[in-house]
Amino acid sequence: MVAASGEKGDGGRSKGRDQSCFLSLNRTQKRLALKKSCKRKNHSVWMVKSVLHNSTSSFNENGATEPARILLERLFTQTQKLEEQIGRELRIPQDVEPGWNLGNLESDLQAALTALNKKEEDLQEAESKLFLEYIELNHAKEDLGRREEEMASACSKLEKIEEELKQANLNLVSRATEIEGLKLQLKERDQQISVTQSALFFKEDEINKMMGELMKKRKEAADMESELKSKSQLLNEANNVVKRQELELQEFHKALREKEEELEDSLTIRKNEEEKLKVSEANLQKQTMSWLLAQEELKKLAEDASKHMGEANETLEDFKRVKKLLADVKSELVSFQKALLSSRQKMKNQEKLLDDQLVELEKDKRGVMSYMTTLKDAHVEVESERTKLRVAEARNKELDRDLSLKKELVKELQEQLNRERSDLQQAIEETSFLHEELKRRSTEFQESQGLLLVKESELVEARLEIQHSKSEQACLQLVLQEKDMEICNARKMLAAVNQEIAELRMSVVNKEDQLTQAMSELKEKDEHIQVIQHELHDTKLKFSEAETVVEKIVELTSKLVEPIKDKDYNALSPSGEMDHLFKKPAYNLKWQKKQVETELEITRETLRSKEMEVLAAQRALTIKDKELEMVLQKFGEREKEGRHMKEEVVQDGDDLRKLYALAQEKIGEKSIGDLAIEKLQLEAAQLEVQAATSALQKLTEMSRELLVKASLSIEADYDISIFPHSGSNSEVQTSVVHDECNGEVQTEIMRLSALTEQLVKEAGIAGELY
Repeated sequence: MVAASGEKGDGGRSKGRDQSCFLSLNRTQKRLALKKSCKRKNHSVWMVKSVLHNSTSSFNENGATEPARILLERLFTQTQKLEEQIGRELRIPQDVEPGWNLGNLESDLQAALTALNKKEEDLQEAESKLFLEYIELNHAKEDLGRREEEMASACSKLEKIEEELKQANLNLVSRATEIEGLKLQLKERDQQISVTQSALFFKEDEINKMMGELMKKRKEAADMESELKSKSQLLNEANNVVKRQELELQEFHKALREKEEELEDSLTIRKNEEEKLKVSEANLQKQTMSWLLAQEELKKLAEDASKHMGEANETLEDFKRVKKLLADVKSELVSFQKALLSSRQKMKNQEKLLDDQLVELEKDKRGVMSYMTTLKDAHVEVESERTKLRVAEARNKELDRDLSLKKELVKELQEQLNRERSDLQQAIEETSFLHEELKRRSTEFQESQGLLLVKESELVEARLEIQHSKSEQACLQLVLQEKDMEICNARKMLAAVNQEIAELRMSVVNKEDQLTQAMSELKEKDEHIQVIQHELHDTKLKFSEAETVVEKIVELTSKLVEPIKDKDYNALSPSGEMDHLFKKPAYNLKWQKKQVETELEITRETLRSKEMEVLAAQRALTIKDKELEMVLQKFGEREKEGRHMKEEVVQDGDDLRKLYALAQEKIGEKSIGDLAIEKLQLEAAQLEVQAATSALQKLTEMSRELLVKASLSIEADYDISIFPHSGSNSEVQTSVVHDECNGEVQTEIMRLSALTEQLVKEAGIAGELY
């Protein structure tokens, strides 16, 4: 027991050591009660710092800690088992199991001790490496201090050199200002010389120009005299031309009067054609009236058919005659349309001719006005040229005076030129002296620039050394900052990853909730759809059963009717025995048919109700599709707005064109506006004719359908009346059948009349005819 307790204490100490090392490596700040862990704490902290700052350290954190942890855990579990076994009753022999357990513990303890020894050696190596790194850091700090002192001395030298450079620059600036002053003086003298030379040349040029101008003016005077003579001749010719043009104007007036008479004749022709159009319109109205009368005859024929069912064949012939009449009306309408088209083409041709004649008249008027203006301009030019001649004579006199004055000026200018030439020679001598001084000063300036370049090179070298030392210091600081930033970034990355994991978990939970809700809704909707499908299936079965019942009833009725025909057809006479029709079987058949039809309508209503329920379920499913459709509709609305804007722009352009055309028409004569009104009236009449033809086509189609229906109903009633029946009230039965047929025919005729009235109202003919 004592040995076990000692071993247990040693195991606990080793475990505490391992935990302290592990916690110190992970930067935990826990205090352990053991002495060895307290002694090694400072060393472990230094080890962690060295590992964080030096990424190339050879010490592996997990190399020795993981096996030590495993061994300590095994020891701890075995000690717990031993304590449990000691606490139990001593049923098992004490010589076998305790010895075996103690042997295992000793081997485990030895392995743990060896692992701890290895770990202590690794820690000592890490401490030695940290100590060496600390020494290297101290050396680096000392080197930095030395370099800072060197930097300070270099800065002081730089300041001295900069002061010397400033003084040298001041001297250079003073010399440069002196040189620039001399250069300015030279430039001023050169400018003065150039100005005087240019003035001399300018004066010589002016003298030459004056002489040339005198010669030109003499030539111009001679030319003006010759031009005056030629213009006097031209004036005489122009007067002759004016007389000729007056005669031509009189001829143009005569031609204009003839063309106006032709226009009046064309207008009278147009009025005659308009009267013809009115006559054709009256004929159209008469034909429409005849068509309406034919329609009334149709109604009367239908009434006669309802009264006399035996005369059905005659009514059919009447209907055929009516069809022929309608075909004739159509052909006449087509011929009238062609006549209208031909008359319109003639009107258009006449309009074109009138427009051409109007254009020719306007051109003639413009030509006459241009001739008048040219005559007036010719008179004005003649008068202006006469005044120019007088002015030219006055100028010739003034030029003679100017020539005498300019000769005197030339003499004075030559005297001034001689004086200025002597002044130029003196200025040239002064400029040569100033050039020599400039050469001497420029050599001194070049020597001072060479000294400045040498000192500037020394400054550049010193600055480069300072920058090199600063860059090295900055590199070291950057290395330290980078390592600190790596640690901070790692912590931030861990925090960000943890946050992302939490957010992902929350999003996953939310999505799972949404999925469960959607699945539950889908299941409910599927169940509802299945219920509706079952109901539809039941209704279809019922409908099929009803159809089978109806088929059976029809078969039974056919079987009942055939033997009755075979028995009673030969017994009855053709003339007097048609009234012995049986009443009850037909009545029963009709009643059964009505009953079946009511059942079918009931089943259809049930089917419709169930279809409405299915549609309601589908609407609940298509709500999301509607949202997408709303988005698409918005997009479409935007596109429509864009198209609408384009159409508005196009309409604005068309409106402007129309306004321009109307303005031009208003500027012209009133006959153009009357023609436009007549065009609009003709277009309206054409539209009315087209509407009338379409209405007539619809009426013919409806009349055909009604004739087919009437013939079918008459044949059916005739077949029913042929069957023999037994009973006493056969005459009543036949009268009821005839009444029903008459009622159906009357209803169909009323429908036809109502449709014709609607079509006439739509076409807009009824109001205009009356």
